[in-house]
Amino acid sequence: MIKEALIRISSNYLNAKMGAMKDSSLAPFMNSVSKEKIKPNVRKNKDHYKFRSSCGQHSNWADVPWIAVLDPEITTSTMRGYYVVYLFSIDMKRVYLSFNQGMTDIEKELKTEGAAKELLRRADFIRDRIPEFKKSFEYKPIDLSTKLSGNTTRPYLYEKGHAFGIEYDFSKDFSEEQLITDLNNMLSLYSLLSYKGGIDTDSTEDDYKPSEGLTTLKEMRQYKTHRRIERAYSNSRKVKKELGYTCEACGFNFKKVYGKLSLNKKKEEYIEAHHKRQIQDLPEGEIVEFKIEDFSVLCSNCHRMVHRKNPPYSVDEIRKNFKK
Repeated sequence: MIKEALIRISSNYLNAKMGAMKDSSLAPFMNSVSKEKIKPNVRKNKDHYKFRSSCGQHSNWADVPWIAVLDPEITTSTMRGYYVVYLFSIDMKRVYLSFNQGMTDIEKELKTEGAAKELLRRADFIRDRIPEFKKSFEYKPIDLSTKLSGNTTRPYLYEKGHAFGIEYDFSKDFSEEQLITDLNNMLSLYSLLSYKGGIDTDSTEDDYKPSEGLTTLKEMRQYKTHRRIERAYSNSRKVKKELGYTCEACGFNFKKVYGKLSLNKKKEEYIEAHHKRQIQDLPEGEIVEFKIEDFSVLCSNCHRMVHRKNPPYSVDEIRKNFKK
């Protein structure tokens, strides 16, 4: 049960922090809680999400332990992007179900105060883009008891990255049913934000923007979803492993022409994944189930030509024109 897991962490964490992480029974529990306690209670697309949890790194206990659910098409790390997360206050009196943001990359670039301002700006934008959150949640600043933190800036930036959510006070009663309902409502909003363009202000900013055919906001959002599916590393890696690295339209192979220049740091060859499903068939605000048969692999030129119109040309159409 989610409730039992949250209470176990809050009741034992401060005592556990007084000892070595390697000797604690709470640490392995904390590291597994996301997959074992949270995942079973996700009602839709549970196999799509990545479930992560942490009580610290390198044998150092975190001030704020967390349990996160990540959409791999958005991010596979809490260091960047946006995600759904349970954040425990440092005094372990409260836990928040929070729609939050990664701050590591931003802080490296903008320093702490600059990152704080940017996270606040993005949180405002998230609330404006999905005002539907008001049906189930509210926005008010979260209190992670940052005065008790050590030298880390994470608790402070977690507070700034919070867009909306709900507080569970361990001195008050809350039900398992409420926790499960809140979690699934939050995940629905997660999908809705991604469909509406995430935290990007330009919904069709990439190089493959069709030269014609995008006339409505709905079409632009569906196109954004289409391109996000193609770009997702978890998707593209599976596609390339299964379909290979030779363009299905023209037969071009980057390694044969460019040799080592075509390889990345992992020695993987270069090719682009193309999602073949029609843009107008993509569901609004829902996760699209990954199917290998929905993809092709294309070279950069053919991929660009596929996206010259809306809906995109089929690979067969590109192939026929190429042969001409």
